[in-house]
Amino acid sequence: MPLVPDEVGSKTFRRAWRGYDRPQVDAHLRDVATDYGAAIHRVAALAEDRSRAQADAEGLRRDLEGLTRSAREAAENGRAETERDAAAIRVRAEQAAVAIIGKAEEAAAAITRHAEALRSAAQDDADAARSRYEDAERRARHTEDSARQRWDALRVETEQRWERLRDVERRMDQRLQQADRALAALRSRVAMLDHVDQVEELIAAIRADVHGAWTAGAPATEGAEVTAS
Repeated sequence: MPLVPDEVGSKTFRRAWRGYDRPQVDAHLRDVATDYGAAIHRVAALAEDRSRAQADAEGLRRDLEGLTRSAREAAENGRAETERDAAAIRVRAEQAAVAIIGKAEEAAAAITRHAEALRSAAQDDADAARSRYEDAERRARHTEDSARQRWDALRVETEQRWERLRDVERRMDQRLQQADRALAALRSRVAMLDHVDQVEELIAAIRADVHGAWTAGAPATEGAEVTAS
């Protein structure tokens, strides 16, 4: 049977000759009894702690089992709810896809109609531009023909004017030659006159005749001959 601390502390021994010192042995036994009692108390406390720990562990195990069941049930419920949500989301997604496809088809049809309208308008603009270009080309050809005709007429008119100027120049040369001949005749007649007054009158008359010839276009010699006679 195991010892208790009191038995260790109150233990007595027989006396022997030349044995151990009794006070030291008693003190040592008291120390051993104290330590032994403390060890027993610690063992009892540890046993009590172990019992409480086992009870706590059992409670924790039960709690863990409850949590596991709750988690499993929650997972099953969550999975079912998730499946329901997924099905609802899939239905909404299909509906949204159908709506988007419908809107896309409507937008594509509208874009096609707009493109056709733009193509028709562009074709009309191209036809109008081609018509304006052809009209401008016709006007340009007409303007070119008119300018060529005016240039030809102006060239002919210029040539005619030059011809008239050359004719006038020839007539002027002829009149100058006639005037030179009249002056030569006048000089010969002046040389034959003795009186100065008669010479001056004759020169004045000749000048008048020459001026009249230039004005009327008649030869100067005829006027000079008439005046001299």
